[in-house]
Amino acid sequence: MNQAILLRYHEVALKGGNRSWFEKTLAQNACQLIKNHEVNEPSIQVKFERGRILLFTPWSHQTKNALEHCFGITSFSTIRNRHTAQSGMPETFRVLTRRSDKVLPETSVELDRYFGATMITSHPNLKVDLENPQFTLGIEIRAQQSYIWTDKFRAPGGLPVGTNGPLLTLLSGGLDSPVAAIQVMKRGASTSLIHFHGAPFVGENALQKVEDLARIIRRFSPDPIRLYVVPFGKIQEKIALSAKAKYRTLLYRRMMIRIACSVAEKNNLLSLVTGESIGQVASQTVENLAAIDRVSTLPILRPFIASDKEEIIEKAKNLGTYDTSIRPGLDCCTLFSDRHPALKAKSAELEKLESLFPMKELIQEGLENITSTLT
Repeated sequence: MNQAILLRYHEVALKGGNRSWFEKTLAQNACQLIKNHEVNEPSIQVKFERGRILLFTPWSHQTKNALEHCFGITSFSTIRNRHTAQSGMPETFRVLTRRSDKVLPETSVELDRYFGATMITSHPNLKVDLENPQFTLGIEIRAQQSYIWTDKFRAPGGLPVGTNGPLLTLLSGGLDSPVAAIQVMKRGASTSLIHFHGAPFVGENALQKVEDLARIIRRFSPDPIRLYVVPFGKIQEKIALSAKAKYRTLLYRRMMIRIACSVAEKNNLLSLVTGESIGQVASQTVENLAAIDRVSTLPILRPFIASDKEEIIEKAKNLGTYDTSIRPGLDCCTLFSDRHPALKAKSAELEKLESLFPMKELIQEGLENITSTLT
């Protein structure tokens, strides 16, 4: 028991008849993430109890970091004798009792008072503080045995990765799309990534940034994530030669969607994901998004459709993508584009422009030169 970690979850517990499958997937993900983060693969034993999962494995900073990236877990605690001896005795405390075994006649509040009084008897200098205690003694009372914890670490919640269908996220080097990829993973979907690289007009530093972002996203996935890279600069150049500047960004996006749909369908990925939100930039007005959607053969999910930039920045900081996203690097969508793009483009207008360049050949060019790696 000194080696156990107690995992708590919320949404998984609401899954009715499918609950056991969600719990098993969550346990498998937690174990795999721990193995991914540890240098030497640890031994892990799993025990299921109602509303809880116990992992019997050594505790380390790497294990803590792994569980903080495990979707489906809301919080976790080490079940061991960990005291605040390193910094001396605390001055204030509280007891937090939870009883799953209702055979006991006492309520949780009554048990809090009982255990609290016992602690004060042993340590008269301790004072109870229910709002901001220096030390919390957690007690979980169950039918067969009870657990005591003193640390409660936050985890991201959501659903375990793999309990929803696989997706394909269009990953740029900006702030929005990496967070969008992580957000759909929080809803249980695994995701592959596709990046449109503006080579030879965009340097390798832009691609390096995207690869670094892919590695950060990978921290939340129990399994490797595939990154597709499409050389897109020459395709953009050909589009630019045939189209007015104010429409080019939209034409680029429509071409990206077509290529991404082909990649997704070939690999049984069920939907596309982007980081777009209404009105954040000129190309993301409702009219323009509708014109982009017209060429897609798959649903396009936009987790941040109604979010503002500050909300996305805050999420990026919390998830660890922010510092990488703000590194210098040219986005391919800005190549050959106008400073004042069309705000309310119609699909018919864009189709007319697209008739001026060899659409099928450009799509094939992108698909033939695509590369992919596992991260």
